[in-house]
Amino acid sequence: MEEEQADAALVAAYKAGDAEALGVLMERHKAPVYGYLLRLTGRPDAADDLFQEVFLKLVKNPGAYNEREKLRAWLFTVARNAAMDYFRRETARSETPLEGDADKPGPADFIASSEPGPEQALYNKTLGERIDAAMGCLSADQREVFYLRQYSELSFREIADMLGLPIGTVLARMSRAAALLREKLEKETQ
Repeated sequence: MEEEQADAALVAAYKAGDAEALGVLMERHKAPVYGYLLRLTGRPDAADDLFQEVFLKLVKNPGAYNEREKLRAWLFTVARNAAMDYFRRETARSETPLEGDADKPGPADFIASSEPGPEQALYNKTLGERIDAAMGCLSADQREVFYLRQYSELSFREIADMLGLPIGTVLARMSRAAALLREKLEKETQ
């Protein structure tokens, strides 16, 4: 509750002309919002750009944020919408190679072997890495709800509002995601 009040005060201060308040808000919410965008896009450069877009929306139109809702939930909604726009733009771009480019090496030619070395194998044994790997068994909808709940610490109500879903659907997706992850991780340890 204190963080929500502090966020509301910082937004009010920014609207009143205090530019430093925006910096405090960006710093406070960078890790969860950037992490969410990075998980959605899988690209640090895209996550950086989208993070800036999220706060640019607040800069250009501070009235778009309604103080009655939690700033964090609003930021995640804006982040999700920005990511969806990003995916639409990326899909619209032609991925057909230009004439004569078929012989040139592409990004896939520079990717190292997927076989981890000894150090990487040890690193992959950490619980976080195992969970990330196991998340591949989840649907995109389940993965999004799981991430928003576990990593971004949004309430189920905030997630439901953000995604425009009934809370029962959000709870069902989370329950199914947790069951699938538990099953996958238990199989790994046997």
